[in-house]
Amino acid sequence: EWSPDEGDDESNVYQSSALRKLFSKFVNAVGCAVVGLHDSDKVVPMLTQLGARHINYGVNEAHWETLGKAFTLTLREILRESFTQEVEAAWSMAYTFMSSIMIEGLRGAIAKRAAVPKQIPASALSAVPSEQMKSAVERSWEQVQALGTYNVGEILYRHTFMIMPEAIHLFPPEVRLKYREWSPDEGNDESNAYESPALRKLFSKFVNAVGCAVVGLHDSSKLVPMLTELGARHINYGVNEAHWETLGKAFKSALREILRESFTQE
Repeated sequence: EWSPDEGDDESNVYQSSALRKLFSKFVNAVGCAVVGLHDSDKVVPMLTQLGARHINYGVNEAHWETLGKAFTLTLREILRESFTQEVEAAWSMAYTFMSSIMIEGLRGAIAKRAAVPKQIPASALSAVPSEQMKSAVERSWEQVQALGTYNVGEILYRHTFMIMPEAIHLFPPEVRLKYREWSPDEGNDESNAYESPALRKLFSKFVNAVGCAVVGLHDSSKLVPMLTELGARHINYGVNEAHWETLGKAFKSALREILRESFTQE
């Protein structure tokens, strides 16, 4: 993540802040799956989508088996004498259940990818930025990155709710709780959406997506499939087309607040 107080030394993979955060996403996914074990109608779509998303990460089916073995060793180290044969067998069955669904999601995504357009759709042709515009976006984005993903996410959701107050109903407490990290120093009070750690993290995902798009501005053959798949994923989130317009206005306001005098007409 872009955080001013986080070092950027990734030379030692065994002391990597980035990897700690990356693998914590797996831990959070397991947590969500554990909560949903009694409701397959919810957990199966969630795990299917999660597996499908890994098409972009160079993951193959064998990696799930390796991760399962590593997870078992991790549980043994954490639980110690509480990691009985009964508990190990239960976790082994649960992980096999979860990973099998994710693998099916990955297989489905691979099958669908061939059908995803790589050409810029007609509806977007009139909005293709010029090379000069691309350069302006890249230069200003460096300033945005310096503020940190979570901070930008907080500014963004504040402007979103200012422009469309009713959008807050898309994020009731039970939805926000899904985006909380398990962290001892993070509170669990989600009663106030305007001071929500979960929303800050959720909107930071949009910020990260924008960052990926900025990097890919010069390669539409990769950018178009990525954004198409990202848009398709939002079918499950209660999003409609009007929300994109609102988010665009909020993002522009957030950029103006962050960049200040650097947010020129260009």
